[in-house]
Amino acid sequence: RPRLSERAQAAILVGVLVTAIAALYGTTQILQPSTVSRFVVHGVRIEVNSSSWTIEYQSLVTTNNTAFRLLEEAAAHLGFTVGYEVYQIPEGVLVTSINGTTNGQGGRYWQYWVNGVFGDVAADKKALADDDIVLWRFDRSYAGVSVG
Repeated sequence: RPRLSERAQAAILVGVLVTAIAALYGTTQILQPSTVSRFVVHGVRIEVNSSSWTIEYQSLVTTNNTAFRLLEEAAAHLGFTVGYEVYQIPEGVLVTSINGTTNGQGGRYWQYWVNGVFGDVAADKKALADDDIVLWRFDRSYAGVSVG
């Protein structure tokens, strides 16, 4: 049986790798959460809880219609800071600090819930509806289950 030259083997390997990488990239693009376009929501509220302080804010009418945009709106109105990182895969914003309290302190991290349901996507991808309540909590728990 004739054997392929090293050059032919390398060319086939490169072809397989390029195809696999293209398929992986295409799959990640398909699975990315969709961007939330701005629309008006009414009566949305936000509560931010750390171990030592609480911030509450309500917006009667806003186009800041994601869990993250509402947090930014509250920060602008009430004068506290929000730190975050933007990721490409998966696409979205990760909140890293609120009001000077930073992820990792004491094994705690910022997490959010909308109407009591743990955030299943990045906060900038979670669309809000009228009268939604967003809770940001600095905790050791994950999805409401205590881990320590």
